Amino acid sequence: EGREVYLTKEPTDGPAGAMIRLALAGRLVHPKDVAELQPFEPHTLALLFAADRMDHLYADIIPKLKIGVTVISDRYYLSSFAFQGLNVDIEWLQEINARCLRPDLTVFLDVDSAICYKRMQRRRWHIELFEEQAKLEEVRQNYLKVIQHLIWRRENIVIIDGNQPINVIHQQIFREVEKTSPKNTAVQYPQLSLLDKNSEISEAAQG
Repeated sequence: EGREVYLTKEPTDGPAGAMIRLALAGRLVHPKDVAELQPFEPHTLALLFAADRMDHLYADIIPKLKIGVTVISDRYYLSSFAFQGLNVDIEWLQEINARCLRPDLTVFLDVDSAICYKRMQRRRWHIELFEEQAKLEEVRQNYLKVIQHLIWRRENIVIIDGNQPINVIHQQIFREVEKTSPKNTAVQYPQLSLLDKNSEISEAAQG
């Protein structure tokens, strides 16, 4: 449709995002804990994600929305609710993300956790926090639970089967995005579209 589109992601490449990446890789630990690879404290990690998100919004996303750019983000607060929600109270997570813009659309690509794990093994030199296969299934189930809660709160979220051929997935996403077009929807900012995905499924229909 000739729109200007900005693609972005979370965690970002900003200062808080850099700390998150180190934490997820098990590198942001006290030297005495290196041998045992103690997991990063869940509440602290959740606060880092929230801080990175607010920085992302006000330094990057909102300025683009104000000049009419369509923004598509790989992950947003739904991911925090699904991942951090395994260890942290969901109401507290909602509080620390309460000032985030509500997306016009969130697309969740639902892929079997065993397939996600195989893809990560092919593409990664190491496995990060939350990325064991059993944990991936826990996260997937939590995504589905949180999605139902947010839909009840009138958020526009669609679940798409990510095991389908990639051209079918593309067509389904395109139809959903069309429904949120600014010509059909009055929004505070020109457009904020969110693509939220299961763990490590950037190429959802491959493999």
